[in-house]
Amino acid sequence: MTTAATTSSTNASASAGLIAALGAGSGMNTQALAQNLVDAEKTPQSKIINDKIDATKKEITGYSGLMYVVTEVKKAFDVLADSTQFAGLVTKNSQPAAFDVITNPSAQPGMHDISVTNVAKPQRSVTNAGFADNNSTVISGSDFTLTLNTGTGVTAKSTAITVPSNSTLIGVRDAINSAKAGVTAQIIDSGVEGATDRYKIMVTGQPGVNNAFTLSSSIAGVGFNTNPTPGQPDSTLQSAVNANIVVDGISYSRSSNTIPDVVPGVTFDLLSETTGSSATIQLSRDTSDLKTKVDKVVSTFNDFQNFIKIATDPKSTDPDFGGTLAKVSIGKTVQAKLKQMIFGTAGSTTNNTVRGLRDLGVKLQQDGTLTVDATVFQKVSTANYDQVVTMFSGKSLQNEKGTTTDGVAVSLSGWVKTLVSAQGPLLQGSQADSTKVTKYQDDLTKLQTRMDSLLARYTKQFAAMDSIVGKSNSLKTSLTSTFDGMMKAYSSK
Repeated sequence: MTTAATTSSTNASASAGLIAALGAGSGMNTQALAQNLVDAEKTPQSKIINDKIDATKKEITGYSGLMYVVTEVKKAFDVLADSTQFAGLVTKNSQPAAFDVITNPSAQPGMHDISVTNVAKPQRSVTNAGFADNNSTVISGSDFTLTLNTGTGVTAKSTAITVPSNSTLIGVRDAINSAKAGVTAQIIDSGVEGATDRYKIMVTGQPGVNNAFTLSSSIAGVGFNTNPTPGQPDSTLQSAVNANIVVDGISYSRSSNTIPDVVPGVTFDLLSETTGSSATIQLSRDTSDLKTKVDKVVSTFNDFQNFIKIATDPKSTDPDFGGTLAKVSIGKTVQAKLKQMIFGTAGSTTNNTVRGLRDLGVKLQQDGTLTVDATVFQKVSTANYDQVVTMFSGKSLQNEKGTTTDGVAVSLSGWVKTLVSAQGPLLQGSQADSTKVTKYQDDLTKLQTRMDSLLARYTKQFAAMDSIVGKSNSLKTSLTSTFDGMMKAYSSK
């Protein structure tokens, strides 16, 4: 380490060398002498600036590490901030080929008898006549209209679909689909080579009796007998029907095969009719997935806690993050706020048993890390699953002080999002440090410029001094020789 004392010693040594050199005559290394004097002045100043650069870069590393660990905590809470991530029920279905069962957090454990007597189906109708090809025969030389009627009563709707002139069968199909009137058209191919009616158009509606339709054409070439009179052929291959399901002895009729409103928190996705008398589903509570998510919260917080301990300790020997945040308060500030958020309260009149993570057995240990009491967690989460969901993901809940708050996970995720945003203190602090590093590097450049100028001045001055000394020594030698000659001349007389 260069100090004022060593700098003074170096300068004194250089001065002594200069005096000795001047006394000895010309021929001295003036360039080396000038460089030594400049280095003696430059070294301590550059060391101070470089030390500042190193310390500031370490702090930037600390900010980056803090952003990472706090974001990992947010990720662990994000899945708990979304109520749809809570399933919590194990489903046993005696006839999975007949229907799927999907549960959400509001579903309750229990057993239900299910009988599917009908699945919802759409109407399918084809053109009366067929065509030998689908992309060359022109249906009509002028525009024509297909009239589509759907629904009945107040839901009745009539749509006029214009088919452009010179359209082929493909053009008719595209006109129907472009109308987006609730039906879709496709070309069907019988595969019979040479048949004059090989290609037809099939129109498919939406499932359910209320989505039945009639389709008529303004020309005979493309006709649909969707509502035939007696004696006419019926072009409807399949009629629209509702889904019929019996749940726990009560019959329900729906236009869709997705039925979410029969058993609270349960959606049935019908696939086919059940066999035999009925199927049975059993719903039982499973909190293992929730436990895994809470364990992730605990582990990410503990990683955060260990990082803070290392980063804020000036004596830490960690090679990556040791002491990187020791000179700023942001680490301790975030740590205190995160603890407050994790142990926050989110409850209401209907959510008074599970109001925070502490009610689930999450505890703060002496070293600042978290742990989960598995026994408490299992007991509380099984008996109060709905409250657990609300505590994490609820919105506008009344806390113990009577003020409105969101669920713990919702609140924490929102806070961290702000913390790590472009305007948040972490990124702002890191950017401020980057600005400092740039300034320090500019200071080094300016110092080098001054030292280059000083070296040039010393070099010029010492060269001039060396020249004078050389001339003086030359005169001394000449005078000495003259005096010696004169002495010899006098001595010989």
